[in-house]
Formats: sequence, C-alpha cells, structure tokens
Amino acid sequence: MVDENGRLLAVALVAIGLALTFGYSLFVNGTILLWTWFVVPIIFLYLCWRFVRAHERIADALEGEA
Repeated sequence: MVDENGRLLAVALVAIGLALTFGYSLFVNGTILLWTWFVVPIIFLYLCWRFVRAHERIADALEGEA
C-alpha cells in the first residue's frame, strides 16, 4: 500500500505536468483545444482510479464489521 506522502507526490507531479502542458498549449501553440484532448482522458482515468479505491475501502470496512 502506498503511503500518504507517495500519493501526494504523485498527484503533485501530475498537476505540475498538466500545468506545464497547459502553458505550452496556450502560449506556444495559441490554442487550448489540443490540450483538452490530452487532459480529459487523464482526469477521467484518475477519477476512475479514485472510484475503485473508494469501493475497496468500503468493502474493507464492511469486512471488518462482520
């Protein structure tokens, strides 16, 4: 299991990467459309991962009660 610091570091690195790609797409390319096609799948996968982890935690909590 990943500790809290490792998870926060991973989220921070992804956020920095997204901010850099947004800056590149806005200031160098002059368009945000390509950036949205890049970022939306990443955000979707992150939310799916969080959804699965939440269900795992709920299942663990229910097993602990039984």
